[in-house]
Amino acid sequence: MRHIVFQGRKYKRVVMNISGDAPFHEILKQVNGLAIPESPHDDEHTRYAILELINNSLRAHREKDVHEKIRTELKVENEVLNIRIIDQGGGFDMSDLPYDIGEAIGEIDTNSNSFQLYREENQYKKFGMGLIVAKRLFPIFEISFYDENDETIPYTPGKVVGTQINMGIRWNNA
Repeated sequence: MRHIVFQGRKYKRVVMNISGDAPFHEILKQVNGLAIPESPHDDEHTRYAILELINNSLRAHREKDVHEKIRTELKVENEVLNIRIIDQGGGFDMSDLPYDIGEAIGEIDTNSNSFQLYREENQYKKFGMGLIVAKRLFPIFEISFYDENDETIPYTPGKVVGTQINMGIRWNNA
């Protein structure tokens, strides 16, 4: 029976509601308390991908002065590890990224001129790597945006309340 270990205890589902005001060392402590025994990936890689996406959400919340919690949920079901991160940071225009997130992961060149320009334009505060790291690690990977009624909508400035990222991986013998 597959499970998640959080703070030394076994669970089928773990939910972390992270305050945008939380000190980073507290968030790191929570994320470092996660382990997925028998996972196809090293736990360190999984934690890093989750932390990168939480950091993106934290930045969006802080930039927009949002004080709602960022929800991170991990669930094991039917031999699949599902991870969902939901924020209320207003979403983002995926065309502003230095790559097409829909592109095959092997086709994205992180050393390209567009990446360098993206980093320079953002004063090296954004590197464009969080989504790539997660997509590289998790074959199940979806980004969606939602409105004030929790309905999924295309990215539309002023109408998008937040972002939801769903990631997952199936155990090999499933």
